[in-house]
Amino acid sequence: MSRTLLIMILGSLLICSLWGAVQLRTVDAKSQTTKKASVSKDFQAMLAAVDAAQLELQNGRPAAFKALWSQADDITLSGGFGGKIEKGWERISQRLDWVGTQFSKGSHSVEQLVANESGDLGYVVQVEHIRFYVPGQTQESTRDYRVTMVFRRESSGWRIVHRQADSQFIKQDKQ
Repeated sequence: MSRTLLIMILGSLLICSLWGAVQLRTVDAKSQTTKKASVSKDFQAMLAAVDAAQLELQNGRPAAFKALWSQADDITLSGGFGGKIEKGWERISQRLDWVGTQFSKGSHSVEQLVANESGDLGYVVQVEHIRFYVPGQTQESTRDYRVTMVFRRESSGWRIVHRQADSQFIKQDKQ
């Protein structure tokens, strides 16, 4: 059952993504500026809460970020530190606790490329630039991530159900 739900979520995300690429990103021909799609105030609030909670995480405090996640068995995390894809609240909670130990004195900037919602599903695609110190080290570190997050509206409001982050910014040439 959970595999079916995941397939439905990913299929819905693909449909939303395709619809968003066609309808939501319009370019004003005179100014060449991109207009973002409008999303509901509660989804905007969730995205702002995620941004603030990630800053807490990057300062070694994972609690606020963990509080934004669904606690269902069908959630997934493909994190920026690599490794296997975590599934289910128990594994993701443990992974986020570990991630919090990797950061201190963090700051970040976020470039939101697309945010969209449809019914009880929403997503965001963004680039995150992180500056931080590894605990116990004196040299500042940086990381840049391409990120996709999927959200589901639950009885308690919007919750993160999937996060994928990677640092693959260099396009691989065909061989």
